[in-house]
Amino acid sequence: MSVTKARQELHRHGKTGNWRFKGLMLAAMSGSDITPGDMAKAWPKPGQKSDYRFLSRHQTRDPEMEMDARIVGEEGSSTHRMLRDHKSVDVGGDVKFLSNTEPVELGDGSLGSHKDGFIKRMLFAGTSREEVDTLFRNELLDVVMEGAQARQIARNHANVMSVNTPRGDVPVAEDDEFARRVGEGSAIRDDRENYTTVPYDTVKFGQGARITDEMIDTANIPAIERQIQRVGRSVENAINREWLTTVVDDADDDNTVTIDDSADDPGYDALNRAYGAVDEQDFRPDTFITHPQYRTELYSDNALRFANRAGSDEVVRDRVFDPLLDMEHAAASGRTYDSANGEEVFGFTDENDVGAVAYDSENVHVILYAPNGNDIEIKDYEDPIRDLNGMNARIHTTTIYTQQRSAAKIEQSA
Repeated sequence: MSVTKARQELHRHGKTGNWRFKGLMLAAMSGSDITPGDMAKAWPKPGQKSDYRFLSRHQTRDPEMEMDARIVGEEGSSTHRMLRDHKSVDVGGDVKFLSNTEPVELGDGSLGSHKDGFIKRMLFAGTSREEVDTLFRNELLDVVMEGAQARQIARNHANVMSVNTPRGDVPVAEDDEFARRVGEGSAIRDDRENYTTVPYDTVKFGQGARITDEMIDTANIPAIERQIQRVGRSVENAINREWLTTVVDDADDDNTVTIDDSADDPGYDALNRAYGAVDEQDFRPDTFITHPQYRTELYSDNALRFANRAGSDEVVRDRVFDPLLDMEHAAASGRTYDSANGEEVFGFTDENDVGAVAYDSENVHVILYAPNGNDIEIKDYEDPIRDLNGMNARIHTTTIYTQQRSAAKIEQSA
């Protein structure tokens, strides 16, 4: 198979998704008719702008940023070993196709190199299966993370904490105090801040890919990529479910407000009172979550409808949402709430259903157990390319409040 064909395939698969992942698959899968050597020659050369022009229509990848992409290996990792042995890799007579991409010391024991220069060298060394597998595993994780990023809600509306132990405690400072009046010449009392703690215990979630032998045998790259992205979306949805269920269930019941159907705009009125309930506890709510049924009630507000028709948000900014300007809206799906294990009913049909929660995100913690630096982990296959049909990902997560008083529920009335 010619280098031209390899370049055409690389460019075709480079319009969407992770082009490096798909290129490595084409070069290494048994069902592909492209050799690693041909793909190495077709692979873009670091610093050569024209080689990255095929990414100009990619929705999320900028050609100039891709041209400068780096690979970093921490000391003791398989990537570090590859970079360390960079010069010893035999590329035969293909040195003329390589650029000067020698690994450099980063000062903390890590090594770094230009990613594409390194990939070209490893592809030329086609007999070095371990190195190609390690490169592929790194890109495989990137595809999982791309899928996860499309579903990120909890991470965007909470304080995310990466921890090194699956269970432990989060310290909570006491409420703000005021300095005491002190007379001239008097000593200032040394009052060290007192802390309490809130325990956490992460839960493991996992998801396998639905990759068939037929997909691998026929090198159906787009289908394989979609299945791997689906795994990322699934584990990210597990984070979202833990977050939403905790935020709804554990908000302080004393702050709960009930919708008043007699108000001119019941949805807005309830949200404003929820804001006030949290504000009275000396917290500033910056986020509110809504169920689709509550959103329907909220957006039936006449002023909101007018602003939507006018294509302008002045009415919202100047009048309707003036007390709530600093609250970000997290539109949640009804399916995200864990109705099998949750304590509430997340909806807005019957009495006491919870349709929304307003809260201070500094006191809502999404905890991710990440002992290896990655909160989402993939199974460490001995042969990741040929074992794709067993590919799976897992995550350990939980969500806790450190101050339940910093949230208020909105419930349906009788």
